[in-house]
Amino acid sequence: MNWRALLFIPAVAAGVFLFVIQQRGDDAPEAAATEMIARPVEALDAEPGPIEVVITGFGRVEAVRTWEAVSQVDGRVLKAAEALAAGSIVEAGSTLLRVDPRSYEIARDRAAANLQTAEAQLAELDAQAESLSEQIALERRIEAVFQGERDRQRQLLDRGAVAESRLEQAERDLITQQRRVLDIQNQIDLISVQRVSAEATRRTREVELEEAERDLSNTEIVAPFTGRVLEEDVSEGEYIRPGDRLLTLAAVEAVEIAAEVQPSEVGAALPLLLPSADDGSVLLDLSDQDTARQALSASGIQAVVILNQGGRHEYEARIARVDGTIDDATGTIGLVVVVPDGGLPDLSRRRPPLTIGAFVSVEFRGTTRSDWRAIPRGAVQSEAGETFVYVADDADTLRRRSAERLGQANGRAIIDAALEAGDRILAAPPEPAILGQNLAVVESASE
Repeated sequence: MNWRALLFIPAVAAGVFLFVIQQRGDDAPEAAATEMIARPVEALDAEPGPIEVVITGFGRVEAVRTWEAVSQVDGRVLKAAEALAAGSIVEAGSTLLRVDPRSYEIARDRAAANLQTAEAQLAELDAQAESLSEQIALERRIEAVFQGERDRQRQLLDRGAVAESRLEQAERDLITQQRRVLDIQNQIDLISVQRVSAEATRRTREVELEEAERDLSNTEIVAPFTGRVLEEDVSEGEYIRPGDRLLTLAAVEAVEIAAEVQPSEVGAALPLLLPSADDGSVLLDLSDQDTARQALSASGIQAVVILNQGGRHEYEARIARVDGTIDDATGTIGLVVVVPDGGLPDLSRRRPPLTIGAFVSVEFRGTTRSDWRAIPRGAVQSEAGETFVYVADDADTLRRRSAERLGQANGRAIIDAALEAGDRILAAPPEPAILGQNLAVVESASE
């Protein structure tokens, strides 16, 4: 039997009830109610259990990183990769463009020859220094001999064995040798100074060679990562100059979406998912990026990107950061998610890539504690500061039970109710709602 058809009875029953009250006086209205005809009511299937909370945001797909190739050299483009058209994917390390390298090869060879000359000069100075070191060692030994001879002649002169002229000759010989040693020492000192200059010259030549090799390497444009060509501004045969923009590449190993969500929606949902503080409250400041990121991590929220393109396609994502700035125009805040390998097609799932600029939705999904219930918001009643729900007890009579309204998610109220065994929450109370009255309960799945 369809009990919904009997919902017209409350008006009739109310008249009967008033008649009974008039006949029996003011005593025991609840007892009178129990003798009335059972009221048809709808009971919700509101068993406790984890409740999925979904926050939906929208945004456009953006590259996690992009790379712009700018010419560092001038010359004619000899070759451009065949896969260089906008929208194509190029592999990391592949050559995209090649500029005529001949003039840079000549510059490199010239710099290499200059470096060899500088190194040869240094080697020559080192050889001279080594030769002079050996020579001065020999000359000092000769100096020691002359000094010994001078001393011997002085002793002989003191004994009157030789003429004074012999001593004078010995001293002249010693002085001549000392001058020779000093000349060699001056040459050694001069070589040290020359070597400092030669070292500086060699370093200059090394820098020149490094610059020439760098310029030569810049004649070949190589992809730094696997990516999709967003723009191509050059072609074969074109003459380019330093500063010319050649192409733009977007990495495909990951893409990101700054999903715009309402702060009020996030603020209402997170307390249902976060562990409560000691005082039972949850404080969350979405403008503080670190606090918001930690809160989202603690809540266990999972992000899923949804693309509606030839069907519904889902991509698992991770929450990367929170943009703490509220948009002046929309009043939304950005939750940035990253989709690994989102820029590549997934043939196994027949899933297209997330192309740069595509408009997508992002669902942030989490689950509440398992002892809470989700019921229509209209089923939650409030009177004199008390929040409660009407129930049909195990005897199918009308009762009301205290309930705490914890928040709402997905258009439904989340409550923590102190129910007794056999209680069934009513979608709406009968009119008038008289505690203890008999009920005809119609079970219904919750919406």
